[in-house]
Amino acid sequence: MLFVCANTRSGLASVSRALNPVILADTNRDGKVDVEGNTDLAGKETWTEHTGALFLANIVDTNRRCSDKIITSFDFGDGPDPSTPNQELDKCHDAADNVLRNSKYLAALKTAPMADVSSSATGSIAVLGEAAAEKVRLFHKSGNDWLYVAANYTFTADDIKKGLELGIDARDVRRPGVWDGRATVQFSVSDGAETAKDSVALRVAPVLTHHHLQQAREIITMRPTEKGLGARFAKELQDHITKAGIQKPLRLVGADQFPQDHFEAGYTSIPGPDGPVTLGVMIRSAINNSEGRIAFSDMRSDSVGAVQFLQIDNHDSDVDHTGNLETIPPHTHNGKSYPAGRAIMGSRGGHKANIIKFLEAQEVQKPVDIDTTWLYIGHTDEFMQFVPADNERGWAMMVDDPLAGLDLLVKAQKAGYGNVRALSRPSFPTDSADSLKPDDVSLPAITIDGVLSRANFSRAQEYAAWNIERNINIVKQEVGLDDGEIFRVPALYYNEAMAGPRPYQPKKYLPEPGQEEEHIKDRDHAFQVYAFYPGAVNGIVLGKGKYLSANVWGPVIDSKDILKEAVNAAYAKANMTVDYIDDWFSHHEGVGEIHCGSNAIRDTDFPWW
Repeated sequence: MLFVCANTRSGLASVSRALNPVILADTNRDGKVDVEGNTDLAGKETWTEHTGALFLANIVDTNRRCSDKIITSFDFGDGPDPSTPNQELDKCHDAADNVLRNSKYLAALKTAPMADVSSSATGSIAVLGEAAAEKVRLFHKSGNDWLYVAANYTFTADDIKKGLELGIDARDVRRPGVWDGRATVQFSVSDGAETAKDSVALRVAPVLTHHHLQQAREIITMRPTEKGLGARFAKELQDHITKAGIQKPLRLVGADQFPQDHFEAGYTSIPGPDGPVTLGVMIRSAINNSEGRIAFSDMRSDSVGAVQFLQIDNHDSDVDHTGNLETIPPHTHNGKSYPAGRAIMGSRGGHKANIIKFLEAQEVQKPVDIDTTWLYIGHTDEFMQFVPADNERGWAMMVDDPLAGLDLLVKAQKAGYGNVRALSRPSFPTDSADSLKPDDVSLPAITIDGVLSRANFSRAQEYAAWNIERNINIVKQEVGLDDGEIFRVPALYYNEAMAGPRPYQPKKYLPEPGQEEEHIKDRDHAFQVYAFYPGAVNGIVLGKGKYLSANVWGPVIDSKDILKEAVNAAYAKANMTVDYIDDWFSHHEGVGEIHCGSNAIRDTDFPWW
């Protein structure tokens, strides 16, 4: 038997005089498969970062046939847990079997017509390599139907003469140590004693996280409880997103006030003939808790899938909350372009989040590692964010500035306002419903003098500022930001709440000046702080120029909230207008703010390829 390799030729649609099969995909990533010319021919057998066809992991859940079967039980007494096991959650989705439920997520493959083959010619399609073959599905367009191409599927001479219209999708995403997403599809044609083959290389598209240059399209928060917990916040949040022009109504899911910690909204996309073809991907946090399951049970649809990469062994689970996962917007630095931006996560005491391995396996948003050992919760969103800005880069970094926050109080004290209440928030009728402690909704009556007299209060600000500056320098080095692209937001940190110590927080001691570097190497003994006032940086970017912050409730002097005025001024440097929402009892007292208390699904029209 004679085997013939396909050769480069002009006019792929022309009749072949020799047995010369050609299979093509969208190698040049223009959204089309070119069987008339040569634009998808060069380099088609080798996939690289800049050339090579892409296809989607079709992990959506059309008609929610999988999601609606998930059982999550919180109260099963001494009996067996009836909950759907975690390891089964991602095993059921549209591509879990061989049924095509949603053809719009197929990437196109085509073969050049071979008009000269005999009526006895046959053809076959195969995915090379066991790992790829298990993860990839192929379909053949026959009339109006898409037929699954099994290993024994045979194409007729008529099929080969006309040229095949094929579709490809994946059963899974790129996973470290499992599958890197690469697949080579081989087209074989036999005619008499002669057999010839041709192949094309593809790779499954990466799972990406949203950045804040992508317009928010849907905001998510906790479903209010029967007793009204979360109801006031949800109502006011709906008012703000309506004002911002977001048309989709607020989505209510789960029973925890911090949905940001349980999943991160992401997406995956490939070029299409009319622009990017995208599907949403909810990235479950790598923590084995019940709330993360809502990524599968509540969030999936015919356009949204979910993935999980559960923690195996990490003694600091807080770093794996997805509130610790943010995205630096697109940029180029040191000759390397990041068109989808880069992930950024905090580690503590050198321990990185488990989900980092998954993010690295996507190979597009190379994670930046910062240090959050100094924070009690330890999340990036507590002190750093990236916002759209009218500058050459198109965005800026906002970071907390504890020394500026301290300066506000010190200046007020020196001006004779030391007896002014440090917290200007009044009581509201909904406070009991908003609080996890409905029987204790008293507000701190402490004055500016009282705050400044707290033990080591000034030193705590210096400590927080040292740690923030250290992380700023990491981002500068990784991204190439200069000081003019970094805007500092007055804030205050302490190891106690404004009302006093939290009983569950262990007592730790501040390092002496100059000893911080050594001190934060030990996560278990490092001095850890959290936001003293509701944190403005821990807010929601609703769109360009539109920002929603927790109401900071700073001291009111001459009828002005001096902390709020300073926050407004900081965001104005990025041309952002700030609106405010109260979260004192709903989130702040739980050591979080409104970014922690929400999630955002954003536009996906940004090509990353």
